[in-house]
Amino acid sequence: MYAYILLLFSEIEIVMIKKILFTLLLGITLQLQGQSFVNDGAELMLQESALIYSTESFANKNDGQIQGDGVMDFSVARNFAVINPGVVIGDLSFNSSLSNSPDAGFMLDIQGNAGIGIENGHDHVFIDGDLVTNGVLNIATIDGFIPATTDSFTIISYTGNLSGEFANVNLGANLSNFALDYTLPGQIRLVHQTVLSIEEATIESLQVFPNPTNDIIYIRSLDKIDKVEVYNLLGKQILSTSKTDSVDLGRLAKGLYLVKVYSQDKFSVKKIKVQ
Repeated sequence: MYAYILLLFSEIEIVMIKKILFTLLLGITLQLQGQSFVNDGAELMLQESALIYSTESFANKNDGQIQGDGVMDFSVARNFAVINPGVVIGDLSFNSSLSNSPDAGFMLDIQGNAGIGIENGHDHVFIDGDLVTNGVLNIATIDGFIPATTDSFTIISYTGNLSGEFANVNLGANLSNFALDYTLPGQIRLVHQTVLSIEEATIESLQVFPNPTNDIIYIRSLDKIDKVEVYNLLGKQILSTSKTDSVDLGRLAKGLYLVKVYSQDKFSVKKIKVQ
């Protein structure tokens, strides 16, 4: 059950909050009727399930911070300052495209390998649309966590197109042998550098069909296929199989998935819609 705060500004086209701490509590929806929203230097904290909604745009600027686990639902979002999910560890969502300026920053923490946005897990940002990366990405481990070489962390997920890469990436001391991986469509991951030694490459005449599908997908290639993995857009592996001529996706919920096809020392990724 949600509580709603409806703000009506009949003669104001832009709602702006200045340098204050603005906390939106659990389950609260802040709805702006037809106004753009500018966070002008405030610390904007969304607790779990909180929602800020408008049919217009959102901008975060002048050292403003967006924190917490809630949802920003606007026509488009632009970040000129800092996005920092969670109080400790969080999962922050944008139900729109998101573009970052060269001065924008992401601050993400990794407490453990338990998963996205949960205790002993890691921070995550979800964008339901296109993502323009730019600016600075800061990632640190907290509470003494030291990741294993087999750990990987999906730190950002998006459903649209990706443009660019982060201009500056600053990793904490326990992450010195890790690096960003942009190779999987819909995800930006932090992985150990040994994982990046297997690079995405063209698998000759690879076909994955039908797309969309209701159940079975078929995989055809002139190269020998060794393994097939299926991931959701949050980076969680759904299945892995060495049965490589066909894969049954009929038990999966409707939505978009990433099918990762391996052949010797190379792989290719296809985005598949289950309907």
